[in-house]
Amino acid sequence: MGIVQVQVSQGFPISSFALSSVSRASLSAFATPETGLASPTLSAVLIAGQAAAARELMPLLQQALPAEAVSVCASASEGVSQVSAQRLLGRTPGLFVFDLRGAALGELTSQLQLVWRAYPKAEVLVVADVRDSATFAGCLQVTGAPDRLTFILAPLQPRHTIEAVRTVAQRYRLARETERADADERTAIDGLELQIQELRARLDIAKHAARHDDLTGILNRTGFVEELTARLSRDRQPQNVLMIDLDRFKAVNDTLGHGAGDELVRKICMAIAGVIPSGGVLARLGGDEFGVIVEATTDQGVTSLCTQILKVCAQSRLISGHEVQVSASIGIAQQSAASEIELMRQADLALYAAKREGRNRYRLFDAALDKATKYRLSIEGGLERALRSGQFKMVYQPIVNAQDGAVLGYEALVRWDSPEHGAISPAEFIPIAEETGLILDIGDWIARQALKDCRRWNGPYVSINLSVRQFLRHNVAERILRYAADADVPTSRIQIELTETAIIDDVERADHNLKVLRAAGVRVALDDFGTGYSSLVYLNQFAIDCIKIDKSFVDNITRDRQSAMIVASLTKLAYSLGMTVVAEGVETEDQRKVLLATGCGALQGYLFGKPVTSREVSTRLEDQRRD
Repeated sequence: MGIVQVQVSQGFPISSFALSSVSRASLSAFATPETGLASPTLSAVLIAGQAAAARELMPLLQQALPAEAVSVCASASEGVSQVSAQRLLGRTPGLFVFDLRGAALGELTSQLQLVWRAYPKAEVLVVADVRDSATFAGCLQVTGAPDRLTFILAPLQPRHTIEAVRTVAQRYRLARETERADADERTAIDGLELQIQELRARLDIAKHAARHDDLTGILNRTGFVEELTARLSRDRQPQNVLMIDLDRFKAVNDTLGHGAGDELVRKICMAIAGVIPSGGVLARLGGDEFGVIVEATTDQGVTSLCTQILKVCAQSRLISGHEVQVSASIGIAQQSAASEIELMRQADLALYAAKREGRNRYRLFDAALDKATKYRLSIEGGLERALRSGQFKMVYQPIVNAQDGAVLGYEALVRWDSPEHGAISPAEFIPIAEETGLILDIGDWIARQALKDCRRWNGPYVSINLSVRQFLRHNVAERILRYAADADVPTSRIQIELTETAIIDDVERADHNLKVLRAAGVRVALDDFGTGYSSLVYLNQFAIDCIKIDKSFVDNITRDRQSAMIVASLTKLAYSLGMTVVAEGVETEDQRKVLLATGCGALQGYLFGKPVTSREVSTRLEDQRRD
């Protein structure tokens, strides 16, 4: 029998449901072919053993599937080949119709088996006699899938046959669409799972970045606090917290640049990590500050660790082609506090104490330090109130001629009588004012008040101390000159006292301010001379009018020949450079005689008078004039 293939025009498939067998009664329940939308084309193959069967079924198939490729062949092998050819044209092998009535059951099942192996997802329709139960059983045994095996019962009724074919075809389309939808869903799910994996990876990276320092790779402040919190919450040994801050690190950044500073931080980080005991934690808390957590150990163990850290930090290192050496200060807090915040606060307080005590050392937090800190905070909070409410007072200590004791000038000194703490030494509140920045406002008040008082004296000069921060203010010279003009005090009666630090911290700005002041006629004195390591260098570089020899040399001048020789040498050096000399802290007549012998031209100390108020100065000057 030859192969007949017919291609016909567009048709309209119907919606349906899965069907294992189609009866005459059930077929009438399906929708009409005029409903639904166009579906992808498929291949339908009629395998007919008799030409009469082909002639009977072919028109019905074409009517049922007007938009599909419908072909007829005599055997399953030809049908498989036919479908393969149709696949090349983009048609889906979806429907096989068997009409082998009259053939042996074995022939039907073997041909059905051939098709089923080649296309296990296809739909199969078998024309069978209603009483032919052996055909039903044989076909079911081959396919094992009653949901895709449909029987058309003979004798054929055209309308029922057409509806059955449409139903089965639509069922096949729905199954494939479901497959595609499932595949799309799996693809989407796979894509979402991949996105979730990527998001988790990014989250892990973000969490790591949030807890670690970019420069060194160790924990940052957030990670440090989390680790300390976790350790304190667990039932384990008490923890020790060390706060480490590098000394003179800013000088490296300012001199060699931030790249060199970063390199130094990395190298010191590696060095500290090398001495941290097993189980310890190292973190970079910011800038040049590190934090360490170690479990409880003996006091000797803690001090030994701190000594090792100080040693490795102080080693000389080659940074950006330069030999660099810094040191470190360490604050230690042992777990007496209940919270990580309090423990870190205590370690910070100990660190600041180590800085104040000279740096390159460690300090353990204790109750006395806490008390001193609270007192310091109280002083800090009271400074601004003191300035606003007029609690500061000015006193003046005379500077006299070494020969006859005549008053040459007065050094202006500030005093604070606090309602809360009583009299507070300038040695206590001036450093705090420096740190908070209030020294600028306090220094302005001191300068204005001292110049107003000087105008009333009508004679001796006034010597005003400028702090480091105040002197390095960009317009400090102009301010002093404006205050002098406001007070109507000649610049020749003004002397500014500076420490060596005020000059060396910013040489360029210091040079500018000194030139402006001296050009206007203001004298400049270098205070605490002899205590710095480079005073002689700056004496040569800057035009200084006077040096004030520190009290530490004067104290031993009558008992120590070397101190007397140092004072004599300093005095001779000053005179050779055209400067005057004032010796501070003179308290005895013997000291005065020795200083006079060394050549000191002016003296200052309790021997000649303690600091007094401006009114007392005016009274004494009037008494001297009358005498």
